[in-house]
Amino acid sequence: MKKPTAMILLMASALMFGGFMMPKGFRAAAADDPYGPLRLYDGKWEIKTSDSEKNEMQVENHCTKTGLFFVCEQVVNGKSDALVVFLPLAKTATGGEEYRTQALGADAGAAGEWGKLTIEGDRWVYSWKNKDGEKVVHWRNVNTFTGTDKIHFEVQRSDDESTWKTQKSGDEKRVK
Repeated sequence: MKKPTAMILLMASALMFGGFMMPKGFRAAAADDPYGPLRLYDGKWEIKTSDSEKNEMQVENHCTKTGLFFVCEQVVNGKSDALVVFLPLAKTATGGEEYRTQALGADAGAAGEWGKLTIEGDRWVYSWKNKDGEKVVHWRNVNTFTGTDKIHFEVQRSDDESTWKTQKSGDEKRVK
């Protein structure tokens, strides 16, 4: 499945926060609300990547809970690019959250399989897979939060889910 550029960056810039970096009131709300962490994505972000072609972009996320689902429309450099859908699954063994994710591109292309987001404190990992011929390729976007306004991300590829090679990395910061 080909992910829209913004989806990779959103997943890369990762949607969320570290428990020790959040205001105390937010931590309590997040413990009872699986959507709490996802709300951090709402707003404008400046992204700088290791990609030499387009190493800077603006992403604006318009996020809301729509019942069972949480969605973020992503506007990249002023143009609508994707609608990202989140569906909470369960708590992790260490008290984090796990979600299914789906990106619907503005080009109306095929949606593909659902991906996964696992949030463990300040580390958010988006994972998905696709086929390269007959071979399954595993991808993940590891986002590490530094407070609620800064994210370092690394988009990584693996053929065996053990050895990961970084394909792209960068930093995001919230634009006030």
